[in-house]
Amino acid sequence: MAPVAEFPFSDLVQQPTRVASAVEERGRVVLRRRNAPDLVLSRASDLDELASFARLLSRMAERLPSTELAKSVGEALPWTRYLNDGERAELVSGLSAVIQDCEDLGTLSPLEIFLARWRDTAAILADPELTERLTRPIHKPLGKRVTPP
Repeated sequence: MAPVAEFPFSDLVQQPTRVASAVEERGRVVLRRRNAPDLVLSRASDLDELASFARLLSRMAERLPSTELAKSVGEALPWTRYLNDGERAELVSGLSAVIQDCEDLGTLSPLEIFLARWRDTAAILADPELTERLTRPIHKPLGKRVTPP
């Protein structure tokens, strides 16, 4: 697979033929923006392929024995080593449903959010000082209690 081409976002407006040719040649293009997240421009057929991949991944995750799935997840996502056994099991058990949600919704956003939350948890657990600060009891009041009307 050819490396992804990158262009400033303004090239899409100023040189659309050049950008479109790069998409045809390489499959996708990253459009860099200054004050916003970058965008990816790809062929529409990629969405169908992505849906097929999500369906395949979902079925495989459902059918794999949990120990095999956990091993595969650990190999694909090395940061899971910072999760305890219960947390890893929770991540693995929820993975199939999240992938199914991606297929149903036609977007990888649920998977991105699911993995980001677990990755953030792992990052906290990888830092013993941060883990200690975030898990120690709070002994002093945080402020006035607000009661709903």
